[in-house]
Amino acid sequence: MALSHNPGSQTWILKRKGRKDLAAQLPGLDPLLAQVLYARKIDTPSLAREFLSPREDAADPFTLADMPQAVDRLVRALREGEHIAVYGDYDADGVTATALLTLALRSLGGEVTPYIPDRFDEAYGLNNEALERLHDEGAALVVTVDCGVRSVEEVTFARSLGLDMVITDHHSVPRALPPAVAVINPKREDSAYPFRELAGVGVAYRLAQALYEAAPGAGLTIRGAADATEFLDLVAVGTVADIVPLLDENRVLAQSGLARIRSSARPGIEALALAAGIAREKTDSIDIAFRLGPRLNAAGRLLTKDDNGGQAGAHLALDLLLTDDMERARDLAQKLSQVNAERQALLEQQVAHARQALGDAAGRPLLFVHDERFHEGIVGLVASRLSDAYYRPSLVLRREGQISRGSARSVEGVHITHALDESADLLTRWGGHALAAGVTLPTANLDALEERLTAYCEAHLDGVGDGPKQYVDAIIGLGEITIDTPAALAMLEPFGAGNPEPALASRRLTIRQVRAVGQGGKHLRLFVADKGHALPAIAFRFGHLADSLAEGDTVDLVYRPTLNVWQGQTSLQLVVQAIRPAT
Repeated sequence: MALSHNPGSQTWILKRKGRKDLAAQLPGLDPLLAQVLYARKIDTPSLAREFLSPREDAADPFTLADMPQAVDRLVRALREGEHIAVYGDYDADGVTATALLTLALRSLGGEVTPYIPDRFDEAYGLNNEALERLHDEGAALVVTVDCGVRSVEEVTFARSLGLDMVITDHHSVPRALPPAVAVINPKREDSAYPFRELAGVGVAYRLAQALYEAAPGAGLTIRGAADATEFLDLVAVGTVADIVPLLDENRVLAQSGLARIRSSARPGIEALALAAGIAREKTDSIDIAFRLGPRLNAAGRLLTKDDNGGQAGAHLALDLLLTDDMERARDLAQKLSQVNAERQALLEQQVAHARQALGDAAGRPLLFVHDERFHEGIVGLVASRLSDAYYRPSLVLRREGQISRGSARSVEGVHITHALDESADLLTRWGGHALAAGVTLPTANLDALEERLTAYCEAHLDGVGDGPKQYVDAIIGLGEITIDTPAALAMLEPFGAGNPEPALASRRLTIRQVRAVGQGGKHLRLFVADKGHALPAIAFRFGHLADSLAEGDTVDLVYRPTLNVWQGQTSLQLVVQAIRPAT
């Protein structure tokens, strides 16, 4: 039996050996849930209680550096009737942040124009042409969300026009901040705010909270929204979709936002859930990550201004979140679903092309590929697929004559934005996080950049290993799983970066049935047995292994137990995350 899901050799790592009986100290706690908590170093009753029932005592938003200056300037704009522009980004985090701050400022009586740049004509972040256009249209103040912390030249240009700027962002902070009225970013070293990992929409939410807090004393009336918690549904969607760590404050925000979605979502989110086949009242973080978030992202990835009536494609998603008309919301959600289907098909084609262009990637510290045929809106997803498959930093770029644009994805040990910082002399613009970044540069510099980044990655990959890592929370027998296990493990929600879905492993399972299923045999359906216990399993995107497996083979599986409802019957099912020959 020869199995190979990833080109790299996968290493399975048990997060923490041994067991600690938290269940005995917390009556009613499911034993498997207790083991997963222990594996994640949540190993005392107090830590377990805090994690499972987090308190909503958020930090004071005014402890964010420059928050008082931002609020003062916005209050003045609201009082004097100045035209305010909210300048965002075209991904799900940026779109939800743009919608949130637009709605919040309008509820305070503001004249507000939301603006999202076109990915293809303008690229990420601030640009002088857009700033000049907003100024000419009457804007006196521009507030950024999810962008701007590296835009020194653009903010300087805005000041020359007499345009005031307030920057809110969460990306890595450069050495020199832009000369704005305020630069709010929890990653600033001089910020007293206790949590550094807010998403862009989380930062926008804290600004909205501060404005609502200041409103009564400033003589401003709040219309519509009772308080900023009205926007927590947007915070949940943007936070989960942006892959920031779902721990501490992000976990509380996402959890509270999911509760709001389940109880009474705004028309846009409800319509999007319907279009994705999700029961809104049962929406979870997995739904956001894999069904709602991709639909919001799809418009910005694929649609040009010509496709969307002269506006950036992402405005289709923004309009969905801003509308209070359910019929319009349904129409927009259907359009987003159609665009997302096109995105999925294009991605598969582009990944295949990237693999072909790479050739033999074995042993490379960096996967670097560029071509004029890559779609600019998809390069980040292609890089992510490559990085996942080979467990190496990846940079995929589209060549457009003298300019090339692309996206990077990285792995543990290589902070890709810091790597790009060290090649600043070769780049036009760049920015991002530890594991993801965007970059624009002269095409003539591609070879030099590859050489620099390869050397950086080689130096920082020491000890990372040659293949992807599969972390395991517990090694158990199938007999330890009950019909109540999925609900118990769901108490760990919301899942995402820093708090992944539970990963349980069982060894030496005997295959009783195996077949490829789905369109083109893309998936794998199994029936596995262990010491008198047997369960069905589904392995998504493992269909290519069907010919490598046969009844009677023994395998090790990593999986998450779920409930499968079919024709009114509920049964246990394992969703497979990894598979290998039995060890």
